[in-house]
Amino acid sequence: MPETDRFPFPLPFGWFAAGRLDEMPDAPVTTVRYHDKDLVVWRDGGDGRDGGDAPSYNVFDAYCPHLGAHLGVGSRVDDGCLVCAFHEWTFRPDGTNAAIPYADRPNRKARVRSYPTAVRNGLLLFWHHPDPDVAPAWEVPEVLTDDHVEVGRHTWTVRSAWQEVAENSVDMAHFRSVHGLERVGEIGAVTLDGAVRNVTSTQLFNTARGTFEGALESTSYGPGVGVTHFDLMGRVTLVSSTTPVDRDHIEVRFTLYHAGDEIAAKIGAAFAAEVSRQFDEDIPIWESKRYEPSPALAPSERAVTEFRRWAAQFYPDVAVAT
Repeated sequence: MPETDRFPFPLPFGWFAAGRLDEMPDAPVTTVRYHDKDLVVWRDGGDGRDGGDAPSYNVFDAYCPHLGAHLGVGSRVDDGCLVCAFHEWTFRPDGTNAAIPYADRPNRKARVRSYPTAVRNGLLLFWHHPDPDVAPAWEVPEVLTDDHVEVGRHTWTVRSAWQEVAENSVDMAHFRSVHGLERVGEIGAVTLDGAVRNVTSTQLFNTARGTFEGALESTSYGPGVGVTHFDLMGRVTLVSSTTPVDRDHIEVRFTLYHAGDEIAAKIGAAFAAEVSRQFDEDIPIWESKRYEPSPALAPSERAVTEFRRWAAQFYPDVAVAT
């Protein structure tokens, strides 16, 4: 079945991760592919390691507006600008042309699309909207402190859409049938504030010491970034990101932390492995299912409909059945 028949969703807009900062390549210019197109990430300044200056990051469309050279191939960074390898046209961080080596002035019409960026919670984020004139409509806060210690990280590429994967968080019944938990958890308070969605719930988790009930507080900042606090004997914090690669694939990153809590430090790695196990078990279902626009829901599954209404706001000028 073609992917377009499985999911009606266009690409969403919002803040998305271009990668973890500590996984960014050493090269000052690198190519990534998200939102069904090549982009380049270029770094001005040092790499921030060994006490050096923290770099600033920029995200551009990949092709030079002069004669179409790919800016990820051979380009360099000079004096805070990206220099195309083909003719050495120079572009400022805002995408405007700063200089042409064989002309006495820049070309005012030559502009590369530049995406707003932010560094949050160990991630390089960029704002993507189909209309380049639409500025970021919300912020992603920094929730990590110097006390947070990483206890696990995982990255997946999944043949699905962000909405299908995110909907899983309110599908409490599947935790028993798919993940083998003893009973279904419960959704608590749901608070919506525009692009920000906060949900409290309870859920069971399997551990080496048996099955424990945990309290969750999950906050989504649009379709691309989430922060979940798990209170299970100790607190573990999950920073998640979901970035569309194209209409058919998403890249998902989970990074889990504890903040110095002794119990959380002891269980953190095992808990991270359990979160990864559950995600792995969901992948075959996501990659083979289709979106049901009018699902036949049980009375306890109202949260699915509420989630879909919230998710629909991230598709510009396109109606998605809910």
